[in-house]
Amino acid sequence: MKDPRLPTLLYLLLVVFALLRFAHVYPLLPDVMASHFTGHGTPNGWQPKQAFFVLIAVVIVTSAISTFVVPRRLPLMPPEKINLPNKSYWLAPERREETWRFFRTQMAWFGCALLLLLLYTMSQAINANLPSIGFFDWRGMWYALGGFLFFSILWVIYLLRHFCNVLKSEFVSSAH
Repeated sequence: MKDPRLPTLLYLLLVVFALLRFAHVYPLLPDVMASHFTGHGTPNGWQPKQAFFVLIAVVIVTSAISTFVVPRRLPLMPPEKINLPNKSYWLAPERREETWRFFRTQMAWFGCALLLLLLYTMSQAINANLPSIGFFDWRGMWYALGGFLFFSILWVIYLLRHFCNVLKSEFVSSAH
C-alpha cells in the first residue's frame, strides 16, 4: 500500500517551517505570554512562555497522530466496527487496499488543513506578544476559521460522494 506522499510532505514542511519560526521568535517573547483571546482579539488568558510552547508541541503531535497513525490502524479493526457507506462494496477484498489508501490520503489532506489552521492560530498568539507586532489579528482569525469550515464541508461532501457513489450493478454483484 502506497502512502500519500504529497500531503505527507506538505505536512512535514509545515511542521519544519513552524519549528524554524518558533525557534526564531522564542527569545523575543516575554516570560509570561497572552495565550487566549476573545473573538475581538483582546487577551483574556496568560501562561508562561515554556508552557505555551509545550502546548504547541502537544497540539502538533496530537494532530499528527490523528492524521497519520489512526488511519493506518483502521484497517486492523473488524469490518463490523467500521461505519462506512456501502461498506461491503468498499471493504471487499479486491477494493480494500485501495479504499484504505484513499482514506489515508484524504485524512492526510485534512490533517494539512487542520495543521495550517492550528499554526495560524498559534502564530497570531505569538504576534500579539511580539513587541514589533503586538496585536492578534482577530479578523484574519475569523477568515481562517471560515476557510477551514468551508474546506471541511467540501471535504465531507467529497468523501460522501466517493463512498456513496457505487453503481447498482457493481454493488449487487459484490453482495453475492
